[in-house]
Amino acid sequence: MIRKILHILLSVILLFISIAPATPQAQNYGENSSVGASYNDLVNKLNENIRKQNELRQKILDAQNQANTLANQISYLENQIALTRLEIEETQDRLAQLKTDIKDVSGKLSNTKEELDYSQEVANSRIRQLYRQGFVQSTDVFLTSSSFNEYIVRRVYAQAIKEQDISLLEALKETKQEFTNQKNDLENKKAKEEDLNKKLEDKKGSLVSQDNNKQYLLGVTKNQEKNYQKLLAQVQTELESIARALGGGAVRLGPVKKGEVIAFQGNTGCSTGTHLHWGVYVNGVAVNPRIYINNGRLAWPEKGFTITQEFGANFTWYMQNFGLPGHNAIDMTSGFSSPIYASADGIAYAASDSQPCYAFTGTIGKGVIVDHGGGLKTIYWHIK
Repeated sequence: MIRKILHILLSVILLFISIAPATPQAQNYGENSSVGASYNDLVNKLNENIRKQNELRQKILDAQNQANTLANQISYLENQIALTRLEIEETQDRLAQLKTDIKDVSGKLSNTKEELDYSQEVANSRIRQLYRQGFVQSTDVFLTSSSFNEYIVRRVYAQAIKEQDISLLEALKETKQEFTNQKNDLENKKAKEEDLNKKLEDKKGSLVSQDNNKQYLLGVTKNQEKNYQKLLAQVQTELESIARALGGGAVRLGPVKKGEVIAFQGNTGCSTGTHLHWGVYVNGVAVNPRIYINNGRLAWPEKGFTITQEFGANFTWYMQNFGLPGHNAIDMTSGFSSPIYASADGIAYAASDSQPCYAFTGTIGKGVIVDHGGGLKTIYWHIK
């Protein structure tokens, strides 16, 4: 009898061993000392980067509050460039940090998936076994037992196995939830990585633009304060003249047709060389002329021309000095005295500066404005 009881006990123990879920060997991601030290170095580097950014932002703010000089403007641009480089470096470091986090979560997710698959396999097997056992009544257990003691042992260990199965199913439920949480975490981190990559490309584009602004300023002023002040005077006078003309300070010439010659390219007013300053305004606000070229509403005002400055060019310089989002027109040239054509049907008006621009040509700047209706106007400046 004792031998039978021991045999039953041994069978139950072996059964427990066979159904107990094996835990896959854990893998460490980012927890060893070398990786931890590297991670801490990255955090320290980011903190130092942010400190330097704050210093540069203060310098930029100080520059904005100082007198408008070439030296101050160059300092402003250089600080902007340095700040953008730091922002690019910060974004790259955050991406590196995020890639480590993604690797960590991916590793945990893989382990959890293995554990989930194994636990699910064991649970399915046990559920099938419990289903079969459900048809075995207590009387059957009693009748198939060789003695009452054997019956008691079989009942006790059957209950133990049932409780083990319940624990297994609870553990499986927790593992499924952990898997879902890790999967969501991974998706969130990947979305953040994509967003950081986009910001990185935007910042790189800003760096190119800022550097171009600096080179433009140095090129047109030849690094001389006198030339810089002339450039300021040119833009200020041009903006004031156009604003005055748009506001009604122009003389009506009459109707014109699209493609009709309305003027000839010159070099009048605050101009550094013969060119046409062609702008498009909607309800008094400058917009990119290419929008209306692309949709066919307007035509180019010259033939065989070369564009010397695009709309929106030199954003930082125009924003710093005039609060404008870059150059407010397209500058082009087909050569001195080249014909200028109306970009669309409308009413033409003649306009001019209030006084000669002695800093450059010594002449009064002249222009034509064509009102196309619906708030749309085109301007043609520095004409003969």
